[in-house]
Amino acid sequence: MSNISTKKRKGEPQREMEEEGSSSVFFDLEVLNCPICFDPLAPPIYQCLVGHFTCSSCYKKLPAMKKCHHCSRISSIYHRCYGIEKVIESIQIPCSNTEYGCTVKTSYHQKEDHKGECPHAPCFCPETGCNIAGSTEMLMDHFTTEHHWPFTEFKYGRLFHAKIQDGVRVLSCEDGRLFLLNVSPEQSGSGISVYCVQPHDVEPKFRCDLQLNLRKERSGHSQTSDFLVPSTNLSDGIPRNHFQCIVPKSYLEKDSKIRLTVNKA
Repeated sequence: MSNISTKKRKGEPQREMEEEGSSSVFFDLEVLNCPICFDPLAPPIYQCLVGHFTCSSCYKKLPAMKKCHHCSRISSIYHRCYGIEKVIESIQIPCSNTEYGCTVKTSYHQKEDHKGECPHAPCFCPETGCNIAGSTEMLMDHFTTEHHWPFTEFKYGRLFHAKIQDGVRVLSCEDGRLFLLNVSPEQSGSGISVYCVQPHDVEPKFRCDLQLNLRKERSGHSQTSDFLVPSTNLSDGIPRNHFQCIVPKSYLEKDSKIRLTVNKA
């Protein structure tokens, strides 16, 4: 069952605590699905002479004699059902991310499209046993205050330094965007990776230039890596085995640092 908002007819009295022009009703959302493919009904919607519905996709797949899937009545005449189309379009469904701050309401058949691009979709804490989910702003505070991850602020196009230490470092840009620098101990050294934390996996929007220049006694190690920063919502934890560079163990010291520059792609 779902609580939805539907437009009211003119002249119908308003109820208390209701927005003007709308009313709250309850019914099973399954009635808004095509009875053949079970996808949400969306205009154009067709009906047989008896009144059984089908979506446009299933309508096109009906045999030449247009035999109704429900009553088996054979009719070459199917009509657009404009009345049901109007009802379908008037029904507004709250976004599933309401608890995370989204106030958008969409028609039932558009809810999945909105869900796939909703900016309020949650990201997740990757720490084992921690079930926190929310906005990147909330997670940034959670990472630093609850898990005490080290924190570095930076500006796009400006070189900054970060200490090479096992674990995750929070990187916060001037626009509030959340990045993570992950240093993972590997057999041959420390694997380093950078991620942009955001709700949806989209084409990379940022490029990172990572530089190493380490010296030990009479030898040194230099390395440069330029890469597009992958995005993640951390629902499966911090991605593993996806390193932009690996620092050899023999050159790592307590105060070793890397140099990074992040730019918009």
